[in-house]
Amino acid sequence: MEDNFKLIEFNEDDVIECNDLIYKVSKLQKALEILADNEEFLQQFWNLLREENIDYLEEGDYNTECFTEGMDVKILNLGSKSWKKGKLKFKLSVEFYAEEEIEESGEKDVITEPESPLDDLRRMINETTS
Repeated sequence: MEDNFKLIEFNEDDVIECNDLIYKVSKLQKALEILADNEEFLQQFWNLLREENIDYLEEGDYNTECFTEGMDVKILNLGSKSWKKGKLKFKLSVEFYAEEEIEESGEKDVITEPESPLDDLRRMINETTS
C-alpha cells in the first residue's frame, strides 16, 4: 500500500462509492459470507491448500468449518516447550484505506474541520451582545 494511505475503521452502515454506484459496507460483507458458503470457492480454496501440502479434510469434503467455528489444530510457538491446542479460523474481510489529505503546506495527516454554517450567526450574536 502506498505511503499516503491509512487503514481506517468503518461499520456496516457506512457506504462506499465505486464507479458511480453506492453500496453499504454490509452488502460487501454479505457477499463475502456467501462466497465462504460457495461450494466451488471452497473446492478451489482447499485444492490450493493441498497444493501447498496443507491438508485438513478428506478428499471432496469442502465444508465451511474453517470460516465459521474454526478447525481444531495445535500450535508450537518458537521457544515454547509444548504444543497448544486451539482453533484455526480463516477470515475474509473488507478493509478501507483512506487517502491522507495533504494541506497546501504539504503536511500529511492534517485534516481540518469544515467551518459550521452557525459560526457566522454565533459571531453576529456575540458582537451584538458585547
